[in-house]
Amino acid sequence: MYSYCLSRGASLGALIFTLGAHAASAQEALPAIEIGAGQADAGARSARRDEPRSPLDKTVPASSRLGLTPRQTPASVHVMRSQEMRERGFDQAQDAVAAFPGVIVGTNPISPTSYSMRGFTGNAITVLRDGVYLGPANFINRPANSFNVESVEVLKGPASLLHGQGAIGGVVDIRTKEPSFGPTRFDAFVNGGSFGTVNWGLGGGAQISDDIAARLDVSRSRSSGFVKNAPSDSLNVTTSVLWKPTETFSAKFGFDFLTDNMSPYYGTPMVPAASARSPMTGVISSSTGLTLDRDMRFNNYNVSDALLSSTQILPTAHVVYKPTNEVTFTDDAYYFHADRKWQNAETYTFQGAGNGKVDAYGNAIPAGSFSRDRFYVYHDQHKIGNTLTMTVDRPILGFDNKFLLGSDVNSTHFVRDRGFPSAAIADFVDAWNPSQGAWGVYPGEWPIRRSPTRIDDYAGLFEDVLTLRPDLKLVTGARYEFQRLDRVNYNQNGTFAASSSFRRNYHPFNFRVGAIYDVTNDLSLYGQYSTAKDPIGSAIYVVNAAQNFDLSSSRQYEVGAKASFQDGKGEATLALYEIHRSNILSQMTQNTASNVGSQMSRGVEFAASFLITPQWKASINAAYTYARYGFFYDPSTLVLASGNRPPNVPAWTANLWTSYSNIADLPLDAGFGLRFVDSRAGNNANTLFLESYLLADIGLTYHLTEGVDAMFRVNNLFDRTYVNWAEISYPTEVILGAPRSATFGVAMKF
Repeated sequence: MYSYCLSRGASLGALIFTLGAHAASAQEALPAIEIGAGQADAGARSARRDEPRSPLDKTVPASSRLGLTPRQTPASVHVMRSQEMRERGFDQAQDAVAAFPGVIVGTNPISPTSYSMRGFTGNAITVLRDGVYLGPANFINRPANSFNVESVEVLKGPASLLHGQGAIGGVVDIRTKEPSFGPTRFDAFVNGGSFGTVNWGLGGGAQISDDIAARLDVSRSRSSGFVKNAPSDSLNVTTSVLWKPTETFSAKFGFDFLTDNMSPYYGTPMVPAASARSPMTGVISSSTGLTLDRDMRFNNYNVSDALLSSTQILPTAHVVYKPTNEVTFTDDAYYFHADRKWQNAETYTFQGAGNGKVDAYGNAIPAGSFSRDRFYVYHDQHKIGNTLTMTVDRPILGFDNKFLLGSDVNSTHFVRDRGFPSAAIADFVDAWNPSQGAWGVYPGEWPIRRSPTRIDDYAGLFEDVLTLRPDLKLVTGARYEFQRLDRVNYNQNGTFAASSSFRRNYHPFNFRVGAIYDVTNDLSLYGQYSTAKDPIGSAIYVVNAAQNFDLSSSRQYEVGAKASFQDGKGEATLALYEIHRSNILSQMTQNTASNVGSQMSRGVEFAASFLITPQWKASINAAYTYARYGFFYDPSTLVLASGNRPPNVPAWTANLWTSYSNIADLPLDAGFGLRFVDSRAGNNANTLFLESYLLADIGLTYHLTEGVDAMFRVNNLFDRTYVNWAEISYPTEVILGAPRSATFGVAMKF
């Protein structure tokens, strides 16, 4: 299968080469057109030449600190900007991430937005906010209202060089809108639709004086949810002030506030096929005889007063000083604070006749019930950090060269409190007509278990771009870290738990070596080798003494091509990669574990966007991923998973988006999208599989006046029932995707 994908990838590469060569030859064939001096001067023509013709030539901060463009980066880089998100009707930033090749996004309640990328999930995907690493993705990731977002950037593959531990499958950077000098601008939108959904946003930017500009954006998103009694709500405020007293100095100060209450939908539980009243078909397949019951599709089995909330702040300062044309100093300082709370009945297990189970009060559990647990966990996180870099753009030995030296220092204080009743089962609800009940307090082990963690991180950074020839660049970089971890656990009575507490110093070293060859001005080939490090079994915030091993190691080989055509209005990219991760925590005996596990993935990704006619444009992408565990005995479930597929990793994904403007010479635009996700494993044992699905979306935009648009959108047009995500921590349930929904709204820009 992989050799087949490689051959198809080679064909796609040939296609890119042909398009790039055609674009180059077409430009050579066109005669030069001179514009009279009375119409434009040489400076204006030069300015136009300096403007990027293609998105491949626009700087993407997520890919490098050197200010490289995607074409200059020997890696897969994808970007979606605010205008395109608006055109596609994306209310959340993660919708844009899901539109990139080979990526799927899950609505996981313990990590409200989860990513699967290049065969890896969870904390193996680093999530940034305006370039700042806030912590492991499973802890810090929250849905982001797209109204506040200027762009969503994704760098595929290991990226510890840039952001430290983690980043095996890739990096997602959500960048908020910034102030700019020039005319005052205002944006506003409101929409509403199915399931009581209401979204609105209001923002704008202005030049306050000759050297000060500011921007403020506020957005709110609310929904009752497609599952009963499962509302969600989020409020995001982002603001920043830019001070630029001279051409050589600027300072930008930002503040990002987010508060939310996530949907308490933890999933739809599975039941034995013999007990299902209306079994679903084509949604899951189970070798243990489980199925989903259509009569449970919209039931909520959590408690009525469930809690999944967070509040966080992120003040930042970004200072740039350019003492000479060749030297630039940049300093980024930030502080992050977050409070998060979960208080739920999280797992639901079907109990048949003669189950012999009792709840926390000793009541027998009747047949046709779901037994439930109780669990709460609270996070109190503080992080402060500073990144200082010096960039020098100066020839070395006659070769053009640009290099960066820097330091990255940060300190995290993280307190995790949790508790649960000692009984395995707290209570039960009827499987088909659940009375949700309240959180309550049950007998047993309720007092808080507290675990403070402190992590101090000191890193040295280096990046370099050496131009060996006008058409050949060598791109390198390295990062060395000293990381001090102090993990403390306390028993319920407040005494120190010495057996699970520990201290350790880590010294990860990571690097990237790559080369870029420009075949023509519009076609580039690249190759790279990169490395990454991450905790062996879980997020570094929650490792215990039993996981006191060296960090896991990952390495990636990647080759690819990038091309632009249609005078920069079209682009295409191709990537082939292979990633190996070693030293994963694996269970060895009943009482011992060791860091001998491994995991690998390889695949091919293709993406293209182009104009079919001046009014008709299209964007397509497809990806194939072959992912397997090497030796791996899951220490959480005690399942031998060697050779198995990792959960939530589809073999094939594909996306299509096409739009047509000015239909019948009316101010009317229409868009249509398709998304295909192949079948995925739902657990490490591979006894559960989530079936493939195809979703269709449509959108209409009517331009009422200049800057005012009315928009209508339908998601999941054919009302496909599918599994969005399977959280392996909750093996008895899966999270279903939303049914068909529609929204209508108005957007203004003036």
